[in-house]
Amino acid sequence: MKAMTNAEHEIMVLRKTIEDLSHQIIQSKHQEEKALSEFSAMNNELVNLQRLLAKSNAELRAAREEAEQANQARARFLAIMTHEIRTPMNGVIGMAEMLMSSELSEEQKRSVMLIQESAELLLSMINNMLDLSKMEAGKMQLQEGVINMRLLLDHIIRLIEPKANENENTISTFIDYRVKSDLIGDGGRIRQILLNLINNANKFTRNGKIEVSVQLKENRANLQVLHIEVSDTGIGIAPDQQKRLFQPYAQAERPEQHGVEGTGLGLSICKSLVELMEGTIDLKSDEGKGSIFWFDIPLKKNTTTEAKSEQEQAKGIEERNRHASNAPVARVTDQPILIVEDNPINSQVIQLQLKKMGMSNVHLATNGQEAFDVFHQHQYVLVLMDNRMPVMDGFQATRKIRDLERMKLREPVPIIALTANTSPEDRQRCLEVGMDDILTKPVNLESLTRILHKWLPAAATTEKVLDMNVIQEIIELNEEGDPEVLRTLIDMYQNETPGKLERLQRLANERNAKSLAEAAHELKSGSLSIGVHHLSKLLSEIEQKARETNLDGIEALVQSLFPAYDQVCMELKQLVN
Repeated sequence: MKAMTNAEHEIMVLRKTIEDLSHQIIQSKHQEEKALSEFSAMNNELVNLQRLLAKSNAELRAAREEAEQANQARARFLAIMTHEIRTPMNGVIGMAEMLMSSELSEEQKRSVMLIQESAELLLSMINNMLDLSKMEAGKMQLQEGVINMRLLLDHIIRLIEPKANENENTISTFIDYRVKSDLIGDGGRIRQILLNLINNANKFTRNGKIEVSVQLKENRANLQVLHIEVSDTGIGIAPDQQKRLFQPYAQAERPEQHGVEGTGLGLSICKSLVELMEGTIDLKSDEGKGSIFWFDIPLKKNTTTEAKSEQEQAKGIEERNRHASNAPVARVTDQPILIVEDNPINSQVIQLQLKKMGMSNVHLATNGQEAFDVFHQHQYVLVLMDNRMPVMDGFQATRKIRDLERMKLREPVPIIALTANTSPEDRQRCLEVGMDDILTKPVNLESLTRILHKWLPAAATTEKVLDMNVIQEIIELNEEGDPEVLRTLIDMYQNETPGKLERLQRLANERNAKSLAEAAHELKSGSLSIGVHHLSKLLSEIEQKARETNLDGIEALVQSLFPAYDQVCMELKQLVN
């Protein structure tokens, strides 16, 4: 075999190299095609994922919008149902209250009290459902103002005491002397929490003790942290039941609780309210020995109490007098009051309540258009306006009345909204259309009287408000003529009198002549001792009528005490300053 030449060898090497390169190129091409195929598959998968994501996002948006619409629908449903339920409740509670103040046998009184308690329980359930709905929607807002914890607790105890007496329970209170009397917070919500806790303590305690204490936990530069406890000697709560008590609709299973009713929402709402105030709430309990429910809340210190209090008192009296004529009239009941309400039962109840307070000149309208028509023809001293009515609602009617007043240069008449909707939005809407205040259904004598005190002109009087001779004698008790003794007596008087006036009003409504005479005498003596003249004369008249069991017109006479007391506060403030 002939040996290969160098040239042939090189050619073979080149051929081999070319073949290898060709093979590599073919392999690279296959790999490239494979990579392109995989990339294309991945790209297709990515496109599909993007489509699925877009679809999921669209579904999520639709679900969120559907949930929001459902929440709005629920809120609207609750608002409508609240109005629809409160409207007949207004008739039930109002008529029961009127019945209770009439001449009844003991058996009839017990029957009416049962009606009142059942109606109040139903109303409490409605309010709890509304509060829970607001909290779930994040719409619960605090209404801050000046709080006097001593007066607040005193008022709560007076409300609870009758039920505590039924269960043969005693209630005692303690307030740390370092707790300021002018803290800033939502007094209404604190009152709601305490009422719930004390009511629960009373429900599960028989022939025992309930103690309420308010202690100063922290005293900072700009706030005080209060530690508030409600303890009882009742049946207690088992450890396994305690953990879920603050959950909605949760109730401890207690064999001894037969006859105790509720929705299980109260403590859940208390927890939400405390946390809204940036506080904490919890309990300690031993089964068979009793329970302690406590909560800590921070309340801001007030630096403008004196100025604000004086301005509010001046504003309140100015509002009550801004519609008064110069003519010397004993009462404003000669001028008509207009009730605009489409529900005939509610109209009748409010009319009876006004009549009970000595105001018989009342006109009725069943819708906003009727109200506007009669407003042309009469000069009203006050308008009570329902919001939801056929033909024309209260908002439209108020706008038209305000336009008419401006066009004819008539002095604005106070228009009070009658509403079952307690939401801040509804309140704001009432004020925006020109209404002056709000009266929430169901309307009772106490709330109606409070509105009348605020907006009707006070009775004109030539009686002196203070007896300066007595005032001077008190000042002279200090050899240096320092009025510190007078200031102390005035502070005590102003702390105690509002509660005593409320008690007088309640006794007058109950027509309890004996207790009314004793209460009027007690307040009269205290008033005379610091030189309060005109108010003392009114109290003397009430005492005399009560001792003679002549209670005709007694509600109106008791009502006149409130503006008289406002005038006393103003003159005492000026005197001390």
